[in-house]
Amino acid sequence: MKIIIFLCLCIFLTRAKSGKLDPDPPSSNNANSDVTVGYFWHLSDLHLDFYYDQNEENLTQVCPSSFGAEAIKPGPWGDYKCDSPWNLINASVYAMKKIKGDPDFILWTGDDTLHTNDEDKYLGEDVVIETISNLTSLLKEVFPTTTIYSTLGNHDYHPKNQMPVGNSTLLNGVANLWQDWFTDKNSLEMFRSNGYYSTEVTPGLCVISLNTNIWYSSNHQIDEDDNDPGGQFQWLENTLSEMKKNKEKAYVIGHIPPGYFEIIDGYMWLTSQYNTRYLEIVRSYSDVIVGQFFGHHHTDSFRLVYDGEKKPVSVIWIAPGVTPWMTTLPKVVNGANNPGIRLFEYNKGSYAPTNYVQYYLNLAEANTNGNTDWLEEYNAKSELQLQDIGAVSMNKLWETLNSADTNCPTCPENQMLQKYALYNSVSYNDVHCDETCQRDHVCAIGYLDKVAYEDCIRGDGNHLQQSAVLLGFLSFFQVFFQV
Repeated sequence: MKIIIFLCLCIFLTRAKSGKLDPDPPSSNNANSDVTVGYFWHLSDLHLDFYYDQNEENLTQVCPSSFGAEAIKPGPWGDYKCDSPWNLINASVYAMKKIKGDPDFILWTGDDTLHTNDEDKYLGEDVVIETISNLTSLLKEVFPTTTIYSTLGNHDYHPKNQMPVGNSTLLNGVANLWQDWFTDKNSLEMFRSNGYYSTEVTPGLCVISLNTNIWYSSNHQIDEDDNDPGGQFQWLENTLSEMKKNKEKAYVIGHIPPGYFEIIDGYMWLTSQYNTRYLEIVRSYSDVIVGQFFGHHHTDSFRLVYDGEKKPVSVIWIAPGVTPWMTTLPKVVNGANNPGIRLFEYNKGSYAPTNYVQYYLNLAEANTNGNTDWLEEYNAKSELQLQDIGAVSMNKLWETLNSADTNCPTCPENQMLQKYALYNSVSYNDVHCDETCQRDHVCAIGYLDKVAYEDCIRGDGNHLQQSAVLLGFLSFFQVFFQV
């Protein structure tokens, strides 16, 4: 630690001579600042509940997605115990049209059917396909000239989570629904056969759509001894290698992200070996992958991938869901969210995402007032105090969250932590984020590998303490030397 402090002092003394900090080194992804700015939407976790009935007098019967729990205060736009009624989904898509009706494209990252503990009664393969069909028709109606790049979630199969490797009736049916959005036949047939595909967005940029369902730990159709279900890892590496040769960039989209859930410790979604393999590929091709976009959590969060030298090299953005559904996961308290939609800004020269604006519907107010005013919840750069939303900037945010003293209400680091925790539920759950909450967020964001995450949660290796001490010294030198 003495060596670290000494080095930091030397660095800051050197910079202090000029009276200011050196700016971040310019990224090759942002070399041309005069290029046109583009926009795209990210939409996730719609979870349509056909059966929602706000007029049902028995509150346990308002929606099957409540798992028999009483609805809180059902209204025309839904209830926090339930998945999305059609009114809510319709309103979300038309809000996107009103806010930015001419995006360059839309990313749609899956989970379209309702949660239920009685799938035989409320779901079936035909209902899953019908649900996806209805949502596809809505998006085509509202955005008739916009290409939508889609992926399937674990609830987009029947039975849920149990998607097998290879072709299926469901994949074939969905491929027919989405074929207008595919720019080439090979990509379409790849999706029809495997549930994953890559396609060109524009010369220089491709979308890689993953089938994360075959990596999901709850999918019992997959043999865990299979090192590469469906050949997806090899295909992904081959695709990225070819893109690197061609000097192309990639947006990777999927439903289930790697790493752990941030509102409950120890909950990894992907089978551990698949989680590890995916992260290895991202590290190897971080110069090709300029954005990763996932859903599944229903919450608003992000993840950081570091290289072997512990430098942040890639960001995973996890967009909140449209569904307000309160999770039934054990130990999660009041785990609902307000409905959210996200608009990204990106650099059309480098294709790097540069900012995003999160929009939301305050469900309780909407039901009370009878309107659907989708408001700006926050602008990432301004509200999170970011230079941009690249890996280096998002790592600085992680450091701020990490260094916060949760018992200091006036400290700026803690104020940022509390703001971030509120945004995590899309401004639904306004409770104090204590040390346990802080630990769960910080460990989930920065430690995606199993061993490192478990060490972080236990406090082994003093991950949090060492980082906080170092940040304290850096802050001191900044103030003292006015750099």
